Amino acid sequence: MKLQIKDFCTIKTGYSFRGQVAADENGTFYLLQAKDINAFGEINYHQCIKISTDNIKRITPLSQGEIVLTARGTFKAAVFESSEQFVTSNAIFILNVDSKICNSDYLAIWLNSPACKKQLDKVTLLSATTPVLPRTALDDLVIDLPSMDKQEEITKLYRLNSKQFILQQEIYNLRKMQLENLMNEREMHIAKDSRSMMPIISSQTEEFTSQVIQP
Repeated sequence: MKLQIKDFCTIKTGYSFRGQVAADENGTFYLLQAKDINAFGEINYHQCIKISTDNIKRITPLSQGEIVLTARGTFKAAVFESSEQFVTSNAIFILNVDSKICNSDYLAIWLNSPACKKQLDKVTLLSATTPVLPRTALDDLVIDLPSMDKQEEITKLYRLNSKQFILQQEIYNLRKMQLENLMNEREMHIAKDSRSMMPIISSQTEEFTSQVIQP
């Protein structure tokens, strides 16, 4: 079933902040920014800053299950799942999905897929060499939706594959660190052995020199 995104999603953007947003440890909301969404379609909640919204009117926090999609640069999508109070800037689209038609997790996977990227490459605009996704272009993206059961199956497989990939990366990084530590230890031993040989070499040199210059 081919549908446009606007057929089953309500789309809005985050709040339009004026100037740079300052961090406030006593703030009411966390701020979700584009940099907080990684290439795996995951949100790094722990690195989001807290902000004060005392001077902001009519700001609506994100709801669980909504999809956040970066609107410029490298386009990345993720499903918001935190129970904390979060808001976003206008550099992020917020998609509320009709759950009777599409699984939010499946849509986020599709938005990160090569199939979607092909469409995005055709409709994005350039602003100072930075790709920008217009709201109307997002509305008109076409997705071929499988059945809900198939969406769920694909979602589970994708999650399993992502976990496996991340685990492999962690193992690789751990082994790399171990190897670097072993190499550093080896170099330290070599340097230590070299220093311990210096008195012997020096003594032998002095002895040889004295023999040579002896009348």
